[in-house]
Amino acid sequence: MKPGVHSQPHIISFAAVKWDFPLIGRTRKLTEAWIRGGQPTTFIEPPHSYRSYLAKLLSPGASTPSFVIRPRPTRYPVRWWTRMSPVRLRKMMREGGAALRRRLDRLTRPLDAVASVVSPIWLPWLEAAGIGAVVYDCIDDLAVHAPDPAMRRILIDWERELVGRCGGAVVTAKILAEALRAIEPTLQIEMIRNGVDAEAFRERGLHSIRPADLPPRRKPIIGFVGALYEWIDWDLIARAARELPDVEFVFIGPSNDDSAIDRLSRYGNVSFLGPRPYDAVPAYVAAFDVCWVPFKLGDITAAANPVKIYEYLALAKAVVTTAVADPDSFGGLVKVGKSEDEIIALLQSAVVQEVSDSDARVQFARANSWDARGAQYSRFAREVLAR
Repeated sequence: MKPGVHSQPHIISFAAVKWDFPLIGRTRKLTEAWIRGGQPTTFIEPPHSYRSYLAKLLSPGASTPSFVIRPRPTRYPVRWWTRMSPVRLRKMMREGGAALRRRLDRLTRPLDAVASVVSPIWLPWLEAAGIGAVVYDCIDDLAVHAPDPAMRRILIDWERELVGRCGGAVVTAKILAEALRAIEPTLQIEMIRNGVDAEAFRERGLHSIRPADLPPRRKPIIGFVGALYEWIDWDLIARAARELPDVEFVFIGPSNDDSAIDRLSRYGNVSFLGPRPYDAVPAYVAAFDVCWVPFKLGDITAAANPVKIYEYLALAKAVVTTAVADPDSFGGLVKVGKSEDEIIALLQSAVVQEVSDSDARVQFARANSWDARGAQYSRFAREVLAR
């Protein structure tokens, strides 16, 4: 019997962020769904710095699930990678892949496993790990994985190699499928968008106490939960705060732009509360009157299928977004603005509009569960390994 035809292959997820990253995203959510469904799986974190690796080892209360592997740090820290030649960088990473292979051998037979790889940065590790089949889980524009232009140039080349060696790809947006087919027209591609654990998210949101650090109830709240990184449209946020003075704007999540945060915090109706544990997020979303996604227009957002939109809809919230990938995939339940003027008008309307399709929003979220996504992904992984 061929491995994977009638049995569940072991799925080894090569992630872009650590298991305990404050913003819990797709790779972890799929892993949790696989665990619930009995799918054998292992989650590989990106290499830690020596400092964080030692801190984890020495933290007495730190616990990591048994299915999570924390690779040892690479010989040179991440901040040095762009100073290295691609050949030297690749050689260093292959060494990490060889060490990882020894750990995987104790868990499963790598030749009978399927690697789910979210970024081409893992290509040299895969070359040494000896895994039977590879699925490229292509969920973002490469700029998300490599904001540094020098690193991005390396990843563009490695992506072409990854596409050439993988048995199939999973995408979250049509534009990503088109880009991969431009590299390899015969590549087997499966559309598996993001999702939400709707019932758990709703239960926690509807039965939590209103967070004490939110602004008082005097004004409606327009809220955002997510990474406040380079794809955020700070100018749009500033204009919305000026033109909607009777609305509070609340942002939950990590940021890497202190100057933008300082500038916008001067508006009396804008609050940046920083990152919050994922279990606390539903309580904040439940307190929002309107949720939005204020992304800049560009390659990153054109390929984005934001997890946060599914989470907003799970709590029946009105959602306004700038143009993201395939907005029609949300069943007409999300309002999309193509300009600042349109976004401001949509926000104004959403704040005062009576909720008329709350049931449809919740049903959409339930129909797009991580369990359903995980099952679809498992089927595709079996097909790839069988081929």
